[in-house]
Amino acid sequence: MNKASLAVLTITALLAIPLAACKLPALGPTFTPSLSTPTPVHLTPAPLPPTPTPEVIWSKHTNSTTGVSMLYPDAWAYEEFVEEVIFASSPEIIRGTELESGAAMMVTRSDLEGPLTLDELVQTTVSELYFDKVEVSDLKPRTIDGHDGILVTLEGSPEGGDVSMRGFVAAAEHNGWGYLFMAASIRDEWAEYGPLLERMLGSVDFQCIEPVYTSPTLGISITYPEGWVFEEQGEQVMFATSEGMLSDAVLGDGAAMLVIGNELENDLTFEEMVETILSELSSEEIEASDPKPLTIGGQHGIMLSFEGTPAGDIAVSGFIAAVEHNRWGYLFIAFSVLDEWCEYESVLHTMLDSVQFTKGR
Repeated sequence: MNKASLAVLTITALLAIPLAACKLPALGPTFTPSLSTPTPVHLTPAPLPPTPTPEVIWSKHTNSTTGVSMLYPDAWAYEEFVEEVIFASSPEIIRGTELESGAAMMVTRSDLEGPLTLDELVQTTVSELYFDKVEVSDLKPRTIDGHDGILVTLEGSPEGGDVSMRGFVAAAEHNGWGYLFMAASIRDEWAEYGPLLERMLGSVDFQCIEPVYTSPTLGISITYPEGWVFEEQGEQVMFATSEGMLSDAVLGDGAAMLVIGNELENDLTFEEMVETILSELSSEEIEASDPKPLTIGGQHGIMLSFEGTPAGDIAVSGFIAAVEHNRWGYLFIAFSVLDEWCEYESVLHTMLDSVQFTKGR
């Protein structure tokens, strides 16, 4: 880290004043006046101004994979990996060279599967650190972006190293993910870097990053809400709000979208595919609207809404959209229980609006 050089203040004192000698005519005996001893002048030097602390310029970084936005010193470097981001006071630290000076913070996330808790996540992380000796504090509550979290401080020497380091490990949960923040610096430099690392942790902002599903088989990509799940079967994929909807195919609550792709044979046109859909929807249990034109992935398609009880006594509401691209017909069947349609309608339409056809199909 660059350090500002100290400014030197130079004070010049003028101590000598020239004296003019006067010679008078003698009026009597020559009188020689006695010279008094000059009083010494003591000059108190002006105090040096305090050394100004260099102002830290901050930048904001948002990672589209982890969904974490946070501030970091603009002079620092960072590098993104699959599920983590590393910030450091120099690129050499990120490249893995021996840490003799500086600081770093790594941000990563883990899926909190089953009974795994934040406490266990932090304790496991600390136990896996390559330290010869490490002193760890008790778990302390810590709020991160309004979410209840925990934090431990640690101090020790890396395995095989001769330097002592200081840092912390913090964690918080957001949308079923456990987020870890691991920060450290040389112990003797903690007074300099500790406040910066704490400021970084305090600036965390969890973003709602929607994941993107891409299928080479179907030749499409589509954005779906974070927290939803999906299952692929051949040339179709189903997105749903829960695993239960995928495995049991029972709609008790929540919503789902089924995407189906079919290659249009020479004897089947897109119009005929649409007519087949409409005929299959024609029943006493389902009421369907007239098809309306809709652009899907830049292609001209159609969409119709429906409502009814196609499966027993559960009333559902939804829409069906269809589009043709490169001799493939695509169906998008979206639905939820009738009482929850107001909640999920805009979500499902957003998914449909995000559809992109990939190259090669």
